[in-house]
Amino acid sequence: MSAFPPEYVRAHLVALGCDVRRVEESFIHSGGHGGQNVNKVATCVQLRYAPRNILLKMQEHRTQASNRLAAWKLLAEQLQRMRDAADLARRTARELKRRQNAQRPRGVKKQFVELKRRRAKTRNARKDMGQED
Repeated sequence: MSAFPPEYVRAHLVALGCDVRRVEESFIHSGGHGGQNVNKVATCVQLRYAPRNILLKMQEHRTQASNRLAAWKLLAEQLQRMRDAADLARRTARELKRRQNAQRPRGVKKQFVELKRRRAKTRNARKDMGQED
């Protein structure tokens, strides 16, 4: 077993349901500022997790080791966000179903009946006016 990701990050990934062995890690040249270091050293870390279709690059730091650690942490954060979004969608759907299946309160039913009575009176009044001819 390799030293990466560190044990605390690995434990978090496993808790999120990530199979660490299926994460492909590659090192590429960074872009942007940095001059000779950027051009010569592959400090950018790219992680690909195919089961969730996640591809991320980390090139914020100067060293490969710090970018590598930051990339693994970012992967854990993205998986956590995906899990939280799925949980929220499930809760929202369940709450929507609960509200749709709930009975209307008695006061609301009375309001509906009263509204229908008023509407019926209005219509009946119109009928009476048309028969005066």
